[in-house]
Amino acid sequence: MSKKLLLDLGNSRLKWAVLDAAGRHDGEPVAHTHAGLGDLTAMRTAARGAQGAWISSTAHSLTQGLIDAVAQTLRCPTNVYASPKEDLGIRSAYDLPHTLGTDRFLAMAGVRAQRSGPFLLVDAGTAMTIDLVDEGGQHLGGLIVPGPALMRDALHRGTAGIRTGEAPRLREFARSTDDAVWSGGCLACVALVGHAWRHAAMGVGAEVELLLTGGALPLLETHLSLPHQRLANPVLDGLALWARAAGGP
Repeated sequence: MSKKLLLDLGNSRLKWAVLDAAGRHDGEPVAHTHAGLGDLTAMRTAARGAQGAWISSTAHSLTQGLIDAVAQTLRCPTNVYASPKEDLGIRSAYDLPHTLGTDRFLAMAGVRAQRSGPFLLVDAGTAMTIDLVDEGGQHLGGLIVPGPALMRDALHRGTAGIRTGEAPRLREFARSTDDAVWSGGCLACVALVGHAWRHAAMGVGAEVELLLTGGALPLLETHLSLPHQRLANPVLDGLALWARAAGGP
């Protein structure tokens, strides 16, 4: 297999991996801002000689910059995923399939390739997304809410009196504004996961596997009593599936 570069450009980080005959080699995620992509040196070094790059992007303002960076430094073609109605074992529930985030579609595909039963996939990052898939690969819909940090930032922007510091604690009932804002956001996410999981089981008429991923996951797990499994990066799993199915660049 020729070397392939997998790129998952999310809201706050670029996650990447190199796929070759020996398997998949995940790199250290690169934090970015709306102003730029961050330091891509390690990615460029690892991907030298790649025959193509496969990209999922939810940070649309940075997508062209990433394409240009790959073209200029690696001189290989790029492929940017667009969510279809059906692909890679998943059928979208969306009436307008292209409006479903490619990270969500590819993550569901990555999970479907490794599991046969119904599952509820929670990605707790800058935003928290929840998607339900039945045993046949039919996406049954999903939810999107702000993650804990985004909830806190929304309170900062939308109120005159709520301001927080930098070291909040997660508590059931907080005794400071810092802790109250942080705990409220985290526990709201935990409660929504529980609500979605219970209704998912009723919706498919069977036990639903709860799968969690994302940078905010460690915060939520401390108060999440439901049985679940952690996934490292299902979007990269889906990108690898797409790249293998596509064959050459």
